[in-house]
Amino acid sequence: MSKAVVYTGADPTVNEEEFEVAEWQDDQDVADVTVADGLTKIKDSAFYGCRGLKNLRFLKDSVITTLGVNAFRESGIITLLGIEAVRKLGKWAFASCTDLRTIEGLGCEEMGNCCFAYCILLQSMKGWPASMTVIPDGAFWECAGMTTVDCDLSHVKSIGSNAFYGCTSLLPPSLSAMHAYPFAVLAFLKRKSILERVAERCAFLCSLKRAQGDFYNRTGDPCGASRRIIMEFAGLFPA
Repeated sequence: MSKAVVYTGADPTVNEEEFEVAEWQDDQDVADVTVADGLTKIKDSAFYGCRGLKNLRFLKDSVITTLGVNAFRESGIITLLGIEAVRKLGKWAFASCTDLRTIEGLGCEEMGNCCFAYCILLQSMKGWPASMTVIPDGAFWECAGMTTVDCDLSHVKSIGSNAFYGCTSLLPPSLSAMHAYPFAVLAFLKRKSILERVAERCAFLCSLKRAQGDFYNRTGDPCGASRRIIMEFAGLFPA
């Protein structure tokens, strides 16, 4: 039976095997989470194995800045949105979230290794944070469903070993292999990212032209049409 819980950041307990177990770890019934006021960190393994937990909307207006090691590993998360305030993702934080399809709005400055490893349904990497100049080791290990890099990677200087190992829908076999040369992988991804952004810009400009024509046909004011369209869409596609 699904249940709503309040996360208080309680210290882990010790089970019979003398392993530390977080408050809600492996609780299959956890579906909705509210974070208690004032917490800045979700501790290690806090929701590890919570397959019933589908969304992290609760992070949007919180003051959480850190997600611990294994914090949501093997949970049932489908979308990861609105976590711009989170600055640090621990190792394996979202690893093996096999239902995760979308990541948007990352604002992190530090990311642990294998953070999204084995997220087999993840389709795209969107909005890689400008503060992150390194893609860490194993970051997207075995994300076989990833097809697009929908972000500007010009500021990324290097990627760790096996960061995209097994990403067979994104990379050619020579680059998705375990021992692929990282600089070659990064060069390919940067080219792919540029090409995808060009296609996106072209589609946007076509839509812009149609919208401008429609507005002009209704008002007969070409200058007003231009101003309105520019104000509506300015900033959507930064240079």
